[in-house]
Parts: sequence; structure tokens; C-alpha cells
Amino acid sequence: MKQKNALYILPNLFTTANMLSGFYSIIESYQGDYLSAAWLLVLAVLFDNLDGKIARLTHCESRFGVEYDSLSDLVSFGVAPAFLMYTFALSDMG
Repeated sequence: MKQKNALYILPNLFTTANMLSGFYSIIESYQGDYLSAAWLLVLAVLFDNLDGKIARLTHCESRFGVEYDSLSDLVSFGVAPAFLMYTFALSDMG
């Protein structure tokens, strides 16, 4: 039973890494380190691809995982890129 719990959490760890990459990208954008922010978004793509594959391989798909992945994608591929573009291109406009 303990191994099943460990497998259940594994895809969610990758989803969490995806979300943290997005949050850290926002922080780096705010600090003006745009290259690091962009690379963190690339890293988020990698984590996003891996979490679904791992969930299917370990047969640990869940409704929570689907919703958590959607929230993570919103942060990493919605908010973080928008904030990066704003701070890079538009912040000088006022």
C-alpha cells in the first residue's frame, strides 16, 4: 500500500515542479532577468510533458491530478509568459 501512495504522488510532484517553475519565472521577470525567466518557462514545458506521461505509465491518473495540472498550466503558460512580456516590452510605456 505504501508503494501505491508513493506512485500516486509522483506525477503531482512533476506538476508542482511545473508550477514552481512558472512562479519562479514571474519572480525572475520582476527582477529583470528575462533570460532566466524564459528558460524557466522551457523547464515548465518539460515538467508539463513528464507529469502526464508518468501518470499514465504508473496508472495514477486522478481527477485531482487533472485539475491540479490545469492550475499549473494557467500559472506557467498563462500568467508567467504574460508577465514576462509585460515586464520586458511594455513596462517602459508606463
